Amino acid sequence: MSTDYDQYFTTSEFAKVCGVTRHTLFHYDDIGILKPEIVKENGYRYYSYKQFYTFDIIAVLKETGTSLNEIKEYIENQNTSHFLTLIEQKQQELVEEQRKLERMQRLLQGAVDNTHRALQVNCGEPWTEECEEEYFIAVRLSKEAGEKDHVRKIYGIFDYCDEHHIEYDFSIGSIIGRTNVEEGVYDPDYYCNKISYKHEGELLHIKPKGKYVIMNHKGSYESLPTSYEKLKSYIAANNLTITGNAYEYDLLSYIAVGDPDKYVIQIAIQI
Repeated sequence: MSTDYDQYFTTSEFAKVCGVTRHTLFHYDDIGILKPEIVKENGYRYYSYKQFYTFDIIAVLKETGTSLNEIKEYIENQNTSHFLTLIEQKQQELVEEQRKLERMQRLLQGAVDNTHRALQVNCGEPWTEECEEEYFIAVRLSKEAGEKDHVRKIYGIFDYCDEHHIEYDFSIGSIIGRTNVEEGVYDPDYYCNKISYKHEGELLHIKPKGKYVIMNHKGSYESLPTSYEKLKSYIAANNLTITGNAYEYDLLSYIAVGDPDKYVIQIAIQI
């Protein structure tokens, strides 16, 4: 009995109907998720209209992020229970992905806001301000360790926040202990990232509510000691006393500007 090939799609026709390339269909054939119904001796391939439904299954599942291996497994064991399990799993993955995208949007908006703020602030002039309690995820730095370990510490903050689903500010900050500030040692004791709520965890650092002397430093990290000395002179001239840590917060850093002399770093010392 002869086959009426007019009732079948050639590879090019089927690819056009499905909105994919011929190479995609060849790949699906190779991995066994959608083989042509007929392959002639001369190598010509033909697809039936029923195979469009198989392709539609592949397209829908692929759109949800399902891998081709998972799709193949589903097609080979196609039933309602398997379908629900697969779709509910992908639904949960999409919810998680949406959460990550929303978090990234807030992170980027914070970076935009900080950058605009950095372009408008006055630098080099101290002032006093009453500040509310703030929260940070902070890691202590070892004085004996080198820069390599410091990089690991920074990424340790990121990993910790991701693991505990904590949203953090775009910029890295530093904390210098009171004693070191008073003695003129301005190397960071901690690296930190600001967070929006009081996370109950081992890396939580609380910046106390109270009065701070604040100044925006413009210049490289290496030039920060000059601004610290200016802040300490201001504190002494106004009969104030250092009572807590110093906090550094990047407003404009290496991420947004190539010239270190154009960095803007806000310093706040508790008094």
